[in-house]
Amino acid sequence: CRGLGQPEAVREVRSLCLLHRPEILFLSESRIFYDRADMLKRSLGFPNRVGVGSYGHGGGLALLWSKEIEVNLKSYDKLHIDVAVLDPNTKEEIWRFTGFYGESKRELRFRSWDCLKLLKNQSNLPWLCAGDFNEILDASEQFGGPERQMDGFRGVVTDCGFMDLGFIGLPFTWDNRQQGSLNVKV
Repeated sequence: CRGLGQPEAVREVRSLCLLHRPEILFLSESRIFYDRADMLKRSLGFPNRVGVGSYGHGGGLALLWSKEIEVNLKSYDKLHIDVAVLDPNTKEEIWRFTGFYGESKRELRFRSWDCLKLLKNQSNLPWLCAGDFNEILDASEQFGGPERQMDGFRGVVTDCGFMDLGFIGLPFTWDNRQQGSLNVKV
């Protein structure tokens, strides 16, 4: 979710929140610094949040949640925010959510896969891991450009027991906005 420093982007996310009423919202590549996360939390109507500030021209993670749920923050860094969601009555940890943002540089992507493997070993709770892994599982998920390095991602998907939940909507979520044969969509 790029550009959350811009009012138009915040309005768009706010309208999605009003439409879908999520109890947990994970935003990756927000490009906002830590000190702006409180403003974003209030603007979107969430009372709780944890954020990892952006670095340079990229990154930035935010996890926001409603008053109806309670979470225990387990760990975070520039690649992830990991929480356990609690039972409202017993306060027992019942499931786990990890918001993830994979390394954007291919030569560093192994760090993403190592991080996910480490996170997998932290808990046996049912686990939802979602975000932008900056990689694809199959060549059909890309149009144009050089072939991706999918083996590492496929391996970590298997090692962690992940399954692709599919999607609804446009098949490509990223476009380099180049013309003709230079256009790449993923």
